[in-house]
Amino acid sequence: MKIQFLGAAKEVTGSCILIETRRSKFLLDCGQRQGQSAESSPEFQFNPGEIDFVILSHAHIDHSGLLPKLAAEGFDGEIYSTVATRDVAELLLEDSAKIQKEAESGVGLMPMFTEEDVALTMDKFSVYEWDVPIDASDDVTVTFLDAGHILGASISVIDISGAGRLVYTGDIGHGHSPIMNPPAKLNNTDFLIIESTYGAKRHPAVNPKESLKQIILDTYANKGKVLIPVFAVGRAQEVLYILKQLYEESELPNIPVYFDTPLGAETTSLYQYHQNYLRAQFRSSFLKGENPFHFGTLDFIRGNNRSLDVASSEEPCVVIAASGMLTGGRILNHLETTLEDPDSSLVFVGYQAEGTPGREILDGKKRVEIAGKEYDVKLKVHYIPGLSAHADADGLFSFVNSADILPKKIFVVHGEPENAEALQRRIINNLRIDTFVPEMGYTENFMDREVVKVVEKDVHLDFKPEFTKVGELEVYPFVGALLKKQDGIHLISKEQYIGILTETEEELETMLTKMTSKEGLEAETETETETAEPVEEISEAEFKKKLLKYADVGIFSRSRARELKNMLEKEGRDATIAHINKLARKDRLYPLDTTKQDELRRVLVAGINSFPQKARELFNEIVER
Repeated sequence: MKIQFLGAAKEVTGSCILIETRRSKFLLDCGQRQGQSAESSPEFQFNPGEIDFVILSHAHIDHSGLLPKLAAEGFDGEIYSTVATRDVAELLLEDSAKIQKEAESGVGLMPMFTEEDVALTMDKFSVYEWDVPIDASDDVTVTFLDAGHILGASISVIDISGAGRLVYTGDIGHGHSPIMNPPAKLNNTDFLIIESTYGAKRHPAVNPKESLKQIILDTYANKGKVLIPVFAVGRAQEVLYILKQLYEESELPNIPVYFDTPLGAETTSLYQYHQNYLRAQFRSSFLKGENPFHFGTLDFIRGNNRSLDVASSEEPCVVIAASGMLTGGRILNHLETTLEDPDSSLVFVGYQAEGTPGREILDGKKRVEIAGKEYDVKLKVHYIPGLSAHADADGLFSFVNSADILPKKIFVVHGEPENAEALQRRIINNLRIDTFVPEMGYTENFMDREVVKVVEKDVHLDFKPEFTKVGELEVYPFVGALLKKQDGIHLISKEQYIGILTETEEELETMLTKMTSKEGLEAETETETETAEPVEEISEAEFKKKLLKYADVGIFSRSRARELKNMLEKEGRDATIAHINKLARKDRLYPLDTTKQDELRRVLVAGINSFPQKARELFNEIVER
């Protein structure tokens, strides 16, 4: 197997991964790039005619948006997806083709594909439900699992003859959506390709319903407008569902709500057609004959002239419109008349990719360009992370750790560098898995690698394997360790293996301490005293903030916190500071990055020196988390 990363590598958009096996060549997604990296006419880094099939994780344009171009340039295979993903993709791709046609007539920009190309593409879809094995080729079987992201979104479990199992997450949800199910548990796999949109961030524990209510009430009191940019599928429906609840509970006054997108009614009706993809509690609304998205003050706007009328009106209202990152769509009609109104509000409910107008505004830029004209940003800007469709740092890590047997190797994609690398560090530090963040175009070649299993004697299993049917065989993919004991060889799980490594590290440290002579320690102490740098000052709040941040991203581990806590209690402040300096000199405090290691050392030394009791309490908090 050979894996080449052709999109969403150290960025969030343009997902496209080329997989080659000994008998097949296929793509995982084929999406458009957005933001600064977007190209008006991107070129494929492969021959579309040589692609045997495509596995589509979900319908968002940054995952599906180049499929019509692929078909137009010679691809003649099948596109595998869920039924709902096909139906949503058809609406979004047709809309994209229309927008490109308008851009061609307006500013002379050549379209990437046409509506005829979309029709050709839709004929290539081969659709299945979740948990159904699909024989995509002679050597590739695909099974879709619920990703909990948007309607129809899937985790792809790909079994490749002679290479093992590869799991591709696509985009996975955070598990707290009132509409979508939580993502499925990670199957035992050899290789994992995981998204990292929020790999360094935690979603705040705030109630999005209360946050949105308060923003609307405050804006309405000022007689302003509330603009909510969304993509037509996903966040749009969750916002509508929350607004319906607020109106029915009489939490909001009788404010008009406009869903301003040509796809509004069509995309929302898809949820009724595909109820089996939704949470059981939410699905019950449809079964009772109710529409969970419709309420009295909601108005679907179809024509652009009506959109312009609402945009030019001074009527206080709520406007929900695409696109979610302000890169196009009818949200621009409303921004042009509202950006400079200090009484109005702009509410972001989803991720804003680097280089997009949405990201610029969210980052605090005070003057932006919209549709070729510059505007001052005077309206109030809000962000409600609880409505994001993506798992946060904890959710992503928990997804990996949910496997009974950890992967041999993990590739982290679909995240800006700080997010992808934070998830990488956390996995390495806590689970000790080979984890890599690929650059654009990077290729990992497993073609000439073979795994040979040799058994010298009976092997004792220290856990109960759960076998999976693969053809006529029952297989249990496994990554763990062989442990040699007097009664034979034991096959131990990843949790047992990590536990042994942690205990061994602590035992080695104790042994080395005992072996060191008193004279050697005194000599070392003298050397440290002579070369020690002045201890920096740090506030208690800053110490706690920085150390918790290091713990969140895996730079400061729980085992290290436990070690320093015990040392502070038994040997005191000075001995603990000396031990930290010693670890840093030997590149053992955080060996993956010497710059971050030195930052961690300075924070630890300053905090312990200033308030050792509080430091001990903070270490204990990290241990208990």
